Amino acid sequence: MAFINWIEEPALRRPVMILAMAGWNDASSVASTSVRFLIDRWQAKKFAEIDPEEFFSFTRIRPQVRLDENEGRIIVWPETGFYYHVDPLLDRDFVLLIGIEPSFKWRTFSEAIVQVCQEAHISSVLSLGGLAAQVPHTLAARVTGSTSDPDLAAQFPDLAVRRSRYEGPTGIVGVLSDMLNRAGIPTGSLWGNVPHYISASPNPKVAHGLLTRLNGMFGLGLDLDDMARSGRRFERQVNEALAQNPEVAQYVKQLEQAQADGEATEPLPEAPPESSEPSDLPRGEDVVRHLEEFLRQQRSKPGDADPEGQGD
Repeated sequence: MAFINWIEEPALRRPVMILAMAGWNDASSVASTSVRFLIDRWQAKKFAEIDPEEFFSFTRIRPQVRLDENEGRIIVWPETGFYYHVDPLLDRDFVLLIGIEPSFKWRTFSEAIVQVCQEAHISSVLSLGGLAAQVPHTLAARVTGSTSDPDLAAQFPDLAVRRSRYEGPTGIVGVLSDMLNRAGIPTGSLWGNVPHYISASPNPKVAHGLLTRLNGMFGLGLDLDDMARSGRRFERQVNEALAQNPEVAQYVKQLEQAQADGEATEPLPEAPPESSEPSDLPRGEDVVRHLEEFLRQQRSKPGDADPEGQGD
């Protein structure tokens, strides 16, 4: 296919693809943060990419100007990149796909990804996502997994066999999963549940939850201490912001109690990002603005060192 730029064609052992697409299915960037972490930690090598020219509105998703080591200008275009990681200590290899939900030609875009999967002999595809949910930020991040393939569920018990009950608009992850299944490539998904009252991005605590689940599923042996520290720092900053908003602080306590009582509702993964917000949340948009402004101020403080060395 003309849209695929091949850099190399690696020989891989029963590779599993782990993918993240920024956009509709990536609340608080938890999926793309997780895959970027894997690419960086593994120093994964790019072997293919999809040319963005046919698929993106560059007035909506603009290319970026960067400076190289000689301070020369480089134009960085929206990426849909395929990376691979080989570790002889693991029983399989991994392909990592990082991209952005395209503006145009979703079917053609998905067909290009399916073709890469076929030529790389991908054994299964695991998509990561983030969804807004009625969960408190104070408890361990909730991660839900699903697949419609019984064999994949037997291989990875973290993936419950379930058929989606959702009807309505979908994102590129839903379209791509459908096309992969039609091509005979089994798919599963892991969804990090993001507190719907915090839209700040990224959310390292939920990203840590996704990475922890991947660590257990595949026996990756990843050191996630840095991500855990970032998650704890993020939680402290949110707590400071909520201390100035008693109504929302009380609402968070209600969410904690609902989860303790087993009354928490499980969101539908493909549902629109705004569909999880309950009507009793006080002035939700104002709360989000207040939290985001507070978190921006915290990040911009000069010399804002991580206080982890002083204890959690």
